[in-house]
Amino acid sequence: MGLETGTETQTDFERFRTIAEAVAGKVGHAFLTGLVETLGQKIQAGFVAITQGEGTPYTHARAIFALKGNAVAQDIRYALEGTPCERVYNGETLVIPCKVADLYPKEAGFEGYIGIPLHDISDRVVGHLAVFTTSPIEQTDFAAAIIRIFAQRAEAELRRIAYEAERQSMIAELSEANTRLQDGYLKIRRESAFKTRLIGIIAHDLRSPLASVLSQAELGLARANATPPKPAGVGTALEKVIRNADRMSDLITATLERARSDEADLVLNLRRMDIGPLIRIATQANRDEAARKSIALDVTIPAPIPAEVDETLLISAIDNLISNAVKYTGFGGRVAISGTVCGPCAEIRVSDTGQGMTEVDLKNVFGRFQMLSATPTGGESSTGLGLSIVRDLATAHGGTVTADSPGKDKGSVFCLRLPLPPPATATDKPA
Repeated sequence: MGLETGTETQTDFERFRTIAEAVAGKVGHAFLTGLVETLGQKIQAGFVAITQGEGTPYTHARAIFALKGNAVAQDIRYALEGTPCERVYNGETLVIPCKVADLYPKEAGFEGYIGIPLHDISDRVVGHLAVFTTSPIEQTDFAAAIIRIFAQRAEAELRRIAYEAERQSMIAELSEANTRLQDGYLKIRRESAFKTRLIGIIAHDLRSPLASVLSQAELGLARANATPPKPAGVGTALEKVIRNADRMSDLITATLERARSDEADLVLNLRRMDIGPLIRIATQANRDEAARKSIALDVTIPAPIPAEVDETLLISAIDNLISNAVKYTGFGGRVAISGTVCGPCAEIRVSDTGQGMTEVDLKNVFGRFQMLSATPTGGESSTGLGLSIVRDLATAHGGTVTADSPGKDKGSVFCLRLPLPPPATATDKPA
């Protein structure tokens, strides 16, 4: 890098301009690569490298980009001890115009050396720009100034690359944190929805047996307080109170079991059994309310219906269908309940002569908290939960529930279908 006065000095300015133009507009790795290559070509350097330090404290330098002769050098890593680069890594800007190999025998074959430290954002030396020449460096200050200018630009690029890497890392961490928060939020939502669902099931399913308990208790109290007392019928009323209280207890136990599972899916206690008796239990639970409205309850179960079910939950589902039919059927109407085996399914059908449903009702009939066009005919209250509970219980059993209606004031038909169990084996115990 002979920098002479006059014409040759102008030539060196031209070299500076050429180097600047060669890397103008480039950023990142493209800039660093271009800088090393252009420096090596324009100043006739034997070796040019941008390096990063390794070790604590630094013991080695690893070239990010390097040019040896006129060829790109790959995988260059060398020990700092015994090299001029060691002084640069200690923070010194080092210029050795000539005979560098006399001072550092490791650098045999090179004549001059310029090393500029590269700093990170905290001003800590993290690397250096090193230029080894094969001839003496003339006009040392000018040469060092040129190299320092490009070293500052290289340092700025290394910082920018580090900033970008940190930014990408922060984006990845934020994305991961957001994913965790989103997953946590969804989990909380599912848990909250599950708890709301349990509360709704409890409130809805306990209403019917509780009403029966109250009505039978009032009936028994009225007969006991009559003058003279009328013991006839008190025992029957008390038996109904006990049956409904037992049913409430079973519902509470089943619901608590679901809550203990801490899952959004219903947990079933499945048993193989004939579900005909379960249909009759659910029907019997609704007879008093049907009688209050002079509604006939007809049950048809021509043969045993095998199924593998959670008996408490299935009674709840059938009860919901029957109580819903009674609720929306007018005084003097009729509700028919049947149980049959139909193809691969056990089928429970509940039809009524009530208010029927519109096309809009049929689309929303199993939605949670859905209020349809029909209104209870006997002043009963409605939560909009009953049919959604039936759907959930049917799904949990691997079955389906459907609704159909010819139209407004033409009655409705609900059909609950459950898959038949596999054929019984010798080890199966009937319920």
